[in-house]
Amino acid sequence: MDKMKPLFLALIMLTASLAGCLGGETEILDEDGDGVADNLDLCPGTSVAAEPTEDQLIDADGCNSYQFDDDGDDANNVADLCPMTPAGESVDKDGCSQSQLDDDEDGVMNDADVCDARIMGADAPAEETVNADGCSQSQLDDDADGVRNNLDLCPMTPAGESVDKDGCVWSQLDDDADGVMNGVDLCPNTLAGETVDTDGCSEYQIDDDEDGVMNNLDQCTDTLAGEDVDTDGCSWEQLDDDGDGVMNGVDLCPNTLAGEVIDTDGCTPSQRADDDGDGVINSRDICLNTPAGEGVDTGGCHGGSVVTWGLSDRGGALTPGQTLAMSSRVVEIFSASSAFAALKSDGSVYASFQSQSCGFTAVSSGVISIFSTDSAFAALKSNGSVVTWGAYSCSGISAVGAGDSSSVSSELSSGVVSIFSTEHAFAALKSDGSVVTWGNSNNQYDHHCGGDSSSVSTELSSGVTSIFSTNCAFAAVKSDGSVVTWGDSRFGGDSSFVSSELSSGVTSIYATGRAFAAVKSDGSVVTWGYHLYGGDSSSVSSFLNFDVTEIYSSYSAFAALKSDGSVVTWGESGGDSSSVSSELSSGVIEIYSTYSAFAALMSNGSVVTWGSASGGDSSSVSSELSSDVVEIFSNNFAFAALKSDGSVVTWGNQNGGNSSSVSSELSSGVVEIYSTAGAFAALKSDGSVVTWGATSSGGNSSHVSSELNSRVIQIYSSNNVFVAIIEIAN
Repeated sequence: MDKMKPLFLALIMLTASLAGCLGGETEILDEDGDGVADNLDLCPGTSVAAEPTEDQLIDADGCNSYQFDDDGDDANNVADLCPMTPAGESVDKDGCSQSQLDDDEDGVMNDADVCDARIMGADAPAEETVNADGCSQSQLDDDADGVRNNLDLCPMTPAGESVDKDGCVWSQLDDDADGVMNGVDLCPNTLAGETVDTDGCSEYQIDDDEDGVMNNLDQCTDTLAGEDVDTDGCSWEQLDDDGDGVMNGVDLCPNTLAGEVIDTDGCTPSQRADDDGDGVINSRDICLNTPAGEGVDTGGCHGGSVVTWGLSDRGGALTPGQTLAMSSRVVEIFSASSAFAALKSDGSVYASFQSQSCGFTAVSSGVISIFSTDSAFAALKSNGSVVTWGAYSCSGISAVGAGDSSSVSSELSSGVVSIFSTEHAFAALKSDGSVVTWGNSNNQYDHHCGGDSSSVSTELSSGVTSIFSTNCAFAAVKSDGSVVTWGDSRFGGDSSFVSSELSSGVTSIYATGRAFAAVKSDGSVVTWGYHLYGGDSSSVSSFLNFDVTEIYSSYSAFAALKSDGSVVTWGESGGDSSSVSSELSSGVIEIYSTYSAFAALMSNGSVVTWGSASGGDSSSVSSELSSDVVEIFSNNFAFAALKSDGSVVTWGNQNGGNSSSVSSELSSGVVEIYSTAGAFAALKSDGSVVTWGATSSGGNSSHVSSELNSRVIQIYSSNNVFVAIIEIAN
């Protein structure tokens, strides 16, 4: 086609020449000299080159390639690098639109390329493969975490999470390299090489039974919730302490000897025995000597819980901890001025101190009895040893005075059979007849209370059979009938002026607060100590030379009962019985006292009283006391007489002498009466308790009435507080 163009042009020129020669009638115009008449020239003004290139050759329409724009993009065909531009698209100077260009040479035209330099700031590296959008992994951030895909080690980061330089949040990492991501790894510090479960935990990180011991160390993997375990993860119930093949939890006989033949309960025949007959076999019985007829708990122990009332800072109100500690197995209560010691049937002792609202286990086992001064306790154990503690310390460790027996501890390690006390000192009697003493030598009033017996140590080294005391002195009776005294001379600690009379024949000794009275085998009486408190009996000496069988005392007077039923009195308060002498000439069988008065129970069941107004005058109830009285009880200021029909008659001052507010409750059923310094508590046959007297001494028990309406088995007291032991309901 292109080769025909020159020929075609030559024909045109020839035609024009012939026309001129034939007559010249018509002039053919060709202004641009391209050989195409103007009237046929579609491209006027065409430049004609002397030696045209292919693109400069003129076609039949008078046009060359420079004058054509086949795709209509305003770029002539010669300059148009993109000859087939779609209609309507904008082109560059080369006649190319964005759909025809691939600037980053990634195979995706610009108009479809999401990741070209115009957008991303840089082209994709030449070696990278791109997607349909013209994007390589280095240009994408699929999880929009700010780290491009090619660098993102964690390609599915949740929206909004902060990531590290690798495009990862903590939950997408596996810090311990156990194959479980941090976000679901319940055990993030697994050691290298450990096999883990789906939670990322190895056996050393798991505690399936939640006993605090990891599985890899747990020898007992199915421990019950809440059980205490040892270092092997085993509770007591999961062990076999006696090695008999029966686990502790079901072993009824936990101390089987090695090699013994046992039954399915882990018991030998001898362990099946129940020596004390309480229904609990020996091997399970914590309390092996339960008294016959006592109800017991599963450990074979009897006793009950404790309820207190009276002056709160002296023990009338227990703390929750004290209540819990004395909620079972309590069999006896002992008291100091503001502290109690509860003896349990398992031989342990719980000590409580109300001044500090605290308590502790003073002795864990083996105690058979407890003794006290005003400020200390001494527990006698079944092995003959003694444990002491102070009554004002929450731990007992800081005990002083009688609570501190460290100076004689070796002497108290065995052989003690009984203990006696003054206000501030103890005297322990041993099986060999010797005596050990300790405690304050002096009290707050400079009274020498008997803690130091060094002056009579030789005499106390043997032969002592019994010991008696005033507030601050001791008197020991020996097997030969002689008497040894020590302590404050003002309280009977010095008997030197009657020593010859006390050298033999003494069978028993009685005491007021500050004087002693000894009864001899011939029925005579020897007295010494503070003269006003009964230490001087010279005024009635002729009546005390014979036939005295028993002596009773108030705080400052004595009353001697003779074999003929007559009474002789001397001393200060209650020492003068002249007003009732005729009534006391015979028939007296028992004598009782308050702080300053006496009441004599006659063989016919009547009562005779004398002494101060604190019980000495019973005229207001004389008709009720004329018969049927079987026993009399007293506090410091009043008497309460129990009659054969179970009714009670009271007299004395208001601190217990007036029981009118509870008279109907005291009309029958009373079996025993207990007292503090200024109140009474009557125990009835149905196990209920009735109280009256001074509120500060326990006369009002209304706040614990629901606990005292049944099952009370025993009542104890201090000066201001009552303590009831309640039988545990089965």
